[in-house]
Amino acid sequence: MEIRIGVSKTARCSSDDSADTIDIIERPAGGGYSVVLSDGSVNGQDSKVVSFMTANKISALISEGVRDSTAIRATSDQLYTTYNGSAQALLYVISVDLVTDTIVISRNNPYPIYCYQRGKFIDWSNDSQPIGSSKHIQPSISEIAIEAGTIIVMVTDGVFKAGQEYGTEIDIPMLVQSMIDDDNATSAQEISDFILNQALLLDEAKPKNDMCVMVMRILDENSGCIRKFTYLLPIDDPLQ
Repeated sequence: MEIRIGVSKTARCSSDDSADTIDIIERPAGGGYSVVLSDGSVNGQDSKVVSFMTANKISALISEGVRDSTAIRATSDQLYTTYNGSAQALLYVISVDLVTDTIVISRNNPYPIYCYQRGKFIDWSNDSQPIGSSKHIQPSISEIAIEAGTIIVMVTDGVFKAGQEYGTEIDIPMLVQSMIDDDNATSAQEISDFILNQALLLDEAKPKNDMCVMVMRILDENSGCIRKFTYLLPIDDPLQ
């Protein structure tokens, strides 16, 4: 089998940088892969520093062999201590654990994660607190088997809130289902791009908040032992 991951993100309108931070890491001893997505804030204002600190801290601990839940709790306590409770981060961690042959989903976020498996959608939306807002915060954890055909989607609040100012809402399961129905070979990146583009349309091309979409797809394919990464990162032309 193969893991395919697509990520699409953009900053809010008139902003040069997005506070949403995503990190993809290898787990130690060939134990799998983890995706960390953090959306940090200080006193209610988006903070790239908080997002970057929390994503990097959790990634570093997981890379050292620390369990996901322990890494999240330690990072939350550090964030609370550093900012005296004035900072927090909405957090998702998805780990493909090749030791247990499971996908572990950790949430500290009021917004759900969606999963398509065996022809049905499920979502994890039970209550969970952002990290850093108090001490001893626990993640909400779910676990599913690694199966070909599985699709997992996580998005930040800017995507969930898209269109609300104009009386509309985004329907992520419907968007994913439409892509699958159109072509079951649709890539994770194509699904991710499609969701982000729909969110931008709902905000009339002027996103009210930072937006990030991550789509993970498990395929019953084997392209060999070479791991591949592709990035597309727009930058300003220094000559203009």
